[in-house]
Amino acid sequence: MIPLDLVAPLLPLPFTLPIAVIDGRRQRIPNGLNLALFGGGLAYAALRGDGLGGALTGAVAAYALLYGLRAAYARLRGRPGLGLGDVKFVAAAVSWIGLPALPLLILTASLAALAALLVLRLSGRAIRGDTRLAFGPFLVLGLHATLLVGAIPALPGMN
Repeated sequence: MIPLDLVAPLLPLPFTLPIAVIDGRRQRIPNGLNLALFGGGLAYAALRGDGLGGALTGAVAAYALLYGLRAAYARLRGRPGLGLGDVKFVAAAVSWIGLPALPLLILTASLAALAALLVLRLSGRAIRGDTRLAFGPFLVLGLHATLLVGAIPALPGMN
């Protein structure tokens, strides 16, 4: 039987693929998809035996943290730098990966977004402080990368 952790990186795909496409096109993550991702994360936590309490607490803490960062940036710059859909996505993603893995998700997403900006710049596009970039596709990448890292101990011969 295949360990759950090995298939975990594939489980959120029905939610994350449309999130990445829609956010990439419209710069908006639909609430229904974020809610479905969150529900899937809670089910995954229950299947792993982690308990719903920890998944809920982690999601609430992640939401509060990212919402606070969003508000602080908006206060400093006079405009939001992170969409509310991104904040909700991170909360839903934490229900899958747990709060301790949040830094890896954010680091992966941020580095991927910076690489995309570099590619845009090298292709001749001007990048300024007000350049908009949908962050959802990069958050999706961060979630799946974090789930992949979590699957490593479940590989044969890795524990």
